[in-house]
Amino acid sequence: MKRGFRTPRKSGFVLITVLFISTLLLSAATTFAWFARQEMRRASHEEFALVSRSLASVACQIIGSWIGGDSNNYDSELELLYMPDYPFLLFFGNWEVTAKITPQDRLVPINGLFLPDGITMKTEFEYVWQEFWKQMGNDQLSLLILDFLDSDTEARPGSMEEEYYVNRKISHLSELLKIKKIERDMVYAQPDSDKQTIDRFFTVYGDGPINVNLAPREILAALDSEIGPDVADAIAIYRSENIIEGEKDLVKIPGFPMAAHTRLSNVLAYKSNFFLLDMKVTNANRERNFSVMLKRNGQACQILSWGE
Repeated sequence: MKRGFRTPRKSGFVLITVLFISTLLLSAATTFAWFARQEMRRASHEEFALVSRSLASVACQIIGSWIGGDSNNYDSELELLYMPDYPFLLFFGNWEVTAKITPQDRLVPINGLFLPDGITMKTEFEYVWQEFWKQMGNDQLSLLILDFLDSDTEARPGSMEEEYYVNRKISHLSELLKIKKIERDMVYAQPDSDKQTIDRFFTVYGDGPINVNLAPREILAALDSEIGPDVADAIAIYRSENIIEGEKDLVKIPGFPMAAHTRLSNVLAYKSNFFLLDMKVTNANRERNFSVMLKRNGQACQILSWGE
């Protein structure tokens, strides 16, 4: 027998083995390269998110000082600071922050319905509360929600108390969904829908008065029996060109009943304490959006909620 001779079968086996190992190594290299790219993208994304968040926080402080420095006795969308169609631009090197400030206190404060005892409903809010549930066509739900929110565990006449009722102020309207008879479409408005919902009338961000410069017409119309849709329209027309600073301006509005102003002295206001800040942080072709609720606190603002 001749030494050193390889059979074709052995040569083929070696070739297949080499090809298999080469393929395995190539696959491993490709996988590693893909993993490395993914990690780089993830790290870049996290870095962008971190820097964006930091710049949004700085922008909040700057804008909060602007709001705190607004020392007049009114807040209106006619003011440059709050004009909805003119957002602010802040530049930080190659980074840009676009910000829009929307004064709140335009809806009925659901956490401000009761007197300090946490049980008795404020007289000035009784009419608007009843009008809303009349529009909803469900008076029973109005009692259930009052029992859900008030500080005691005693049921109101015609209502009931449940063990899961929170009996406190709520931090978000979604807490109302804990009530078994409350459906999501009762709480939140759907796009392009005219259906009356809780979030179109009530807010958790508010500590009492409603800014007459900002309140929607349906809110104004439901505040008092002597106001109604016609006076609400007159208010909306007047404030579209004029800022309402006080009673001296209300008397200029055609048909506004001054007797209603007396009844609503604890409900109507001309200045806001809460502000929604919508921001977009941009760098190159990337952007990140933020929605922040601020509360005026002296010469600055306190952050109440932060959304991204």
